[in-house]
Amino acid sequence: KAVVSTQSTGSISESTSSGDPRSRHDSDQRTRHGSESRTRHDTLEQSTCSSVHSFEVQEPEVENLSLSPIPFTNGKKKHSRNHSNLTTGSGRSGSLDSVSLGNSSTLDYNPHFTETPSPIDTSTLEDISLHDEGEAEEEKKKKANNASSKMSLLARKLFKRSEPVVLTTNLIFENRPSNLPAKNPDEEIAQRKAYEEMVAAAKRKEVAEIKKKQRAAEERKRYEETVAACTNVWLKEILPEWHTVNHTKRVHNLWWKGLPPKVRGTVWKLAVGNELQLTKNLYFIMVERAKDTLRCCKEKAYTGHIKEETRDNVRSIRLDVLRTFPHLCIFQECGPCHDQLLNVLGAYASYRPDVGYVQGMSFLTAVLLLNMDPPDAFILLSNLLHQPCQRAFFRMDADMMFVYFDVFNLFFEEALPPLFNFFTHIHLTPDLYLIGWVFTLFSKSLPLDVASRVWDVYFRDGDSFLFATALGILRMYMPQLLQMEFEIVLQFLRKLPDDMDADVLFEHIKAVGLTPRKFQHTMVELVDLNNTERRKKNTS
Repeated sequence: KAVVSTQSTGSISESTSSGDPRSRHDSDQRTRHGSESRTRHDTLEQSTCSSVHSFEVQEPEVENLSLSPIPFTNGKKKHSRNHSNLTTGSGRSGSLDSVSLGNSSTLDYNPHFTETPSPIDTSTLEDISLHDEGEAEEEKKKKANNASSKMSLLARKLFKRSEPVVLTTNLIFENRPSNLPAKNPDEEIAQRKAYEEMVAAAKRKEVAEIKKKQRAAEERKRYEETVAACTNVWLKEILPEWHTVNHTKRVHNLWWKGLPPKVRGTVWKLAVGNELQLTKNLYFIMVERAKDTLRCCKEKAYTGHIKEETRDNVRSIRLDVLRTFPHLCIFQECGPCHDQLLNVLGAYASYRPDVGYVQGMSFLTAVLLLNMDPPDAFILLSNLLHQPCQRAFFRMDADMMFVYFDVFNLFFEEALPPLFNFFTHIHLTPDLYLIGWVFTLFSKSLPLDVASRVWDVYFRDGDSFLFATALGILRMYMPQLLQMEFEIVLQFLRKLPDDMDADVLFEHIKAVGLTPRKFQHTMVELVDLNNTERRKKNTS
């Protein structure tokens, strides 16, 4: 048996050194390094000595004893860095830094030992491992800095170009690469010519767009100047002397061209008048009554005291308000005019329970609210629906409605024979499209600005202008309508194109030649004829 101690380290190293000077020098260095490591790691040497003190050697050679490096077992690369060496008889060294960073360590030893070494005190080893981690972090930072400096250098080399950048349009005029066959001269001339034509076409298109924008800006400027001038005329010359100048030719000509938005609501109220002698106080009373009705409809306990027609009116008003001019986004829920539209419609339904609410009233009321306050809109709506044509349609007076249809057919056949025959052939009767136009005064079918201008002249000429407008629309789109089928015609007439030109439409309306006097004369004749036939049926 041989006992290993720390004092034997130096002697074993000396006994194993050879006579070679180089080996003697290496042995001296190992001895000196071992002494330094004994000074730095006193506690570690004591624990190491205590752990191997009771080892028994199977064979008499002491040189087989060595401390082999202990690898890290964290699944990564094995790590070994020697802080100090313990040399045995044959000069083998063991790494003190080979202890793992965990709380438990495994020591590789010579298989000739029969006993397992006791655990090593890791209090000093933790300090060494932390020192190694710091060095590893520093090395990582150095490597990262070196990589970034290399990348920046590479980027500077890439982007530092002495030759100019060639535009893609210039590539057309470049010769082909040397490894490709040269261009045919005729082909090169054709390509160059095609390219020049393409560039010229692009320039012409750009110039045309610029001129178009300039023309639009000039037209807009002229329109604004014209509107401003007309507004001054209406405000300073016509409205102060309304009752004396409203039937003059000059005023009618200005009226035909469209009312300025600033005076439109005022002129509408003056043109329609207030035959029913309604007041603003009546409007507020009707609004409160409508709110009470709405409140009672919400409460289940009071539903028995409300008529079924009233509940239907409330439901219809709520639905139609949400569908009124949805592109404006002002009459829908949470919109600025949502409550105003509800109040005016509810007030009229309360004021005229015999009429109630009819689909189409929401569009009429919305157009009025765009040009005046809610009380004035209520007064004008009530007087507007009191007109003969509107009263017949909104009260669903079938006899009078058919009289209006017959009058329209007479003028339709007289003004547009080809289209009249085509509609007769496909069985398209006026009630399929004319009812929607009359109920909403074209505000749902026409663009809003065009419909507003139609309303201007309608308040001047009366019911006759509604049918003149209908004939003007059919005359304007007659070539397209003659090529359509039944369903397509109906869809087209219910929602007319948004790009309609108001001036062109009014030219077609004027070309129809339906005057208020002519319309009124025909209406009287048909009404008398209808009454005569009715009397004959009653007597028979």
